[in-house]
Amino acid sequence: MAEIMKSAPWYIYTVIIVAIGLAVAGFLVPPTGAIDGSVLKVIGEIMGGTAVLDFIVNLPKYIEAGAKARIEHGNTSITVGKDDTDN
Repeated sequence: MAEIMKSAPWYIYTVIIVAIGLAVAGFLVPPTGAIDGSVLKVIGEIMGGTAVLDFIVNLPKYIEAGAKARIEHGNTSITVGKDDTDN
């Protein structure tokens, strides 16, 4: 876990701090002791936006590394990247 945290970019730490701040604010703003649903939605949106931002920033690294993905549903199969069956 320590290796993952050391390799995380600065904006990941910023989002974690903002999310924790919003969660604490949800307890302090009336009604005291209850986190409103809107606070949870904002935290989720911030975390999701950060995940998308991290993916976009690291996309060139993923492409260079030759990462691949495969999605299968029924008779349909979609492969992104080099497939091992290609000649």
